[in-house]
Formats: sequence, structure tokens, C-alpha cells
Amino acid sequence: MSNTNEISYFKIGTFVLVGLGLMIFALLIFGSSKLFQPVVYIETYFEESIQGVSEGTPVKYRGLQIGYVEKIAFTSEIYKGSENLDEKMHARSIYVKIAITSKLFTQLTSDGFKQLLSKEIAGGLRVKLVTQGLTGTSYLELDYVNPKTSPPSMVSWSPNDFYVPSATSTLTRLSENAQYIMNELKDIDFKKLFEDLDISAASLGRVASKTEKLLNQINYPAITTMQNFKIISENLRAISSRVKLKPSDMIFSSYPPPLDPNKL
Repeated sequence: MSNTNEISYFKIGTFVLVGLGLMIFALLIFGSSKLFQPVVYIETYFEESIQGVSEGTPVKYRGLQIGYVEKIAFTSEIYKGSENLDEKMHARSIYVKIAITSKLFTQLTSDGFKQLLSKEIAGGLRVKLVTQGLTGTSYLELDYVNPKTSPPSMVSWSPNDFYVPSATSTLTRLSENAQYIMNELKDIDFKKLFEDLDISAASLGRVASKTEKLLNQINYPAITTMQNFKIISENLRAISSRVKLKPSDMIFSSYPPPLDPNKL
């Protein structure tokens, strides 16, 4: 009986060991591409909420995934020895380390990648937070903005990895603009505004009424004057036509008598 139990325990143990071995082998096979692939690290700092982003979140370049988020922490935790501890970015920003796995970037040398980043950052390359609809999930994207309206933020410490500035997300900008509009509307005295509009409308009504009366008063004389001008113009035209036909009418009341050759 004991021999039978020992054989059963042996079979169970063997099965467990084989299963663990297969699992480890599968992890090595399927994870080897990620474990041994070349990686370039960059870092950025956000001064806004990065809700929805966590370690492993995809990082895209214009919609194409090129890496993932390696680490997230407070900037003050990573750079504790900064001389300007009261600096806003150092005190409040979020540190994000990004692993770039795309061969387009990993095949470059360190100097080549640094030169490429410097050129692209000057052209507006920034890291942005992108929210996907109403799901609440987000990802990071490297895209271009206007470098004049979104200049790169300068840091007072030396980043451990390649530094790419961040840009405010579209959702945050919309929220800030909406808040600004609400603050401006809050300071408007709508009651006084409507009262002023009522006063202006009443004043315009009185002006329109007086204007209408004035036009009615001058309407008849104006018509009479225009008719007189028309009559004078017709008379002048008739006189001109008559003078062209009979110029003597301008001097004599009638035609001069015909000449008698015998009396000359």
C-alpha cells in the first residue's frame, strides 16, 4: 500500500516539475524578443495629470507604437540632489521614463540619436498625453507642435537619459480654456447689461419715431421743389430749342421786316 502511495506522489511531483519547466521554457521563448532586444531610454516630465498612464502603457510616434512606459515617479524622487528644490517643475512634475524599442531609433549610435533628438525637438517634437474616448485609458505619443507657442521646458538638473520635452494635452487645454471663459463670464453683470440693452432699445425707438416725423414734414416740400426743378429744366430745354431755330427771338419780339431793295 505504501509503495502505491509513493508511486502516486512521484508521478504528481514529476508532473508539477514538467509543467513548471514548460512554463519557464515558454516564457523564455515568447519573452526573449523583449528581453534581448535593444532599447533606447528617454525621459520627460509632465506638469499635468497623467491619469490612465501606467508602467507598460504604449508609446507611439504619430500613431505607430515605438515603445512603452518603463517607469513613473515624482521628479523630486528621482532627482533628490537638485539645487533648486523649490522649482515648480521639480516639485510638482511627474517623471516618466520611456523605453524606445523601434529599430528606427535603436540602430542609431548614441551620438546619432542625440543629434536626431536635438534637431527634432527644435522642430517641435514633444511627448503628449492622449486620452482614448470615454474609456479613461491613455497612451503617450511623440508628435510635433508649433515650437514658438510650445517652447521646450528647461530643467535645472542633468537628465539621466535623453530628454524630450512634453506638451500640454488637448483635453487639458480645452479644460483650461473652458475655465477661463467661465471665470470671465462670472465677472459680467448680466442684470445691468440687460438693463442697458433695454435703455438702448428704447432710445433707438424714440430716435426712429422722431426721424419718421421729420421725414413726413419735409416730404411734401421736397417733392414740390423737385417738381419745380423739373418744370424749370423743361422750360430751359424749350427755350434752347427755340433759340437754335430762331435766334432773333432773343432780341426782337417778332421777326424783323423783310428788306426792300428799292429803299436801299
